[in-house]
Amino acid sequence: MNFKNVTIAGSGVLGSQIAFQSAFFGFNVSVYDINDGAIEAAKTRMASLKTTYGKYFNDTEKAEKAFASLTYYTDLAEAVKNADLVVEAVPERIEIKQSFYESLAKVAPEKTVFASNSSTLLPSQFAAFTGRPEKFLALHFANSI
Repeated sequence: MNFKNVTIAGSGVLGSQIAFQSAFFGFNVSVYDINDGAIEAAKTRMASLKTTYGKYFNDTEKAEKAFASLTYYTDLAEAVKNADLVVEAVPERIEIKQSFYESLAKVAPEKTVFASNSSTLLPSQFAAFTGRPEKFLALHFANSI
């Protein structure tokens, strides 16, 4: 599968980094979180990442383009409607992840692959809740991507 449209679910410290990294390297990125406050905090983190990436890669134009290309959603169905890949970066609590995957399974296109960024929980704990265990995997990023 050729991934082009990526949704990052969870826009905290790590989710924001995954989203910006993905946008910086040319993916169409949708950022999903549960409320407007979380999205506003993510936008602030993204602005900081724009500066960091511009300096680190010595390419402020590419960093600006990545920043401008990010789209934000509090509606999960809208966030994933074109997703080839959803990277889950929600809090490391079983009940939150389970609820997220059950909700995601109802609204994501059939083509969409789900990936967990969990660092403390086994992804196999959630495979059944995805409704597509054959399209579920672990894709782990560490802080300071």
